[in-house]
Amino acid sequence: MKKEAGCPTFYKAILDSWNFHFEAYAINETLAKEHLKLGLNNHAKDYQMPLDWWHEYGGDIYVVEIEIGRPDFNSCYRDNHLILERK
Repeated sequence: MKKEAGCPTFYKAILDSWNFHFEAYAINETLAKEHLKLGLNNHAKDYQMPLDWWHEYGGDIYVVEIEIGRPDFNSCYRDNHLILERK
């Protein structure tokens, strides 16, 4: 994805389970994954599940880069990909 000058970027870590869609946001990919893992542990506590329930799905965690407020077009995404302006 081409970077626009002055366009803030953040990262979204995602895990889809059978029952829930989980997302965590951060300023870099590593932090996004770590925040997601912490959230998954808290989810386990909420539902009285083993804290490691999500470990078998750890390989399914993925991260997407999000650009905020592109000056040439809005920051609208479809299936985690920026929708480009058509001229």
